[in-house]
Amino acid sequence: MITCDEFMAELGDYLEGDVAIEVRRQLEHHLAHCQICQVVYDSTRKTIRIVTDSGSFDLPDAAAGLVKDRIMSTIRKQAPG
Repeated sequence: MITCDEFMAELGDYLEGDVAIEVRRQLEHHLAHCQICQVVYDSTRKTIRIVTDSGSFDLPDAAAGLVKDRIMSTIRKQAPG
């Protein structure tokens, strides 16, 4: 079974549907058993939907990468595992 850190490292690609079938299976198995990662996944998915649906602003790719890296760093520090 993968760890929370490994799940967090793959979360972005998983949300974009850009992971291999075996990795997807492992991530979904982890999600089925880890409440913390379930909350992170659900919150992230909902946030992306809200921001995407609002269409209120466009963030340059470089800035988006920095924001994503900072969020993921914070999540990794807080996640057990």
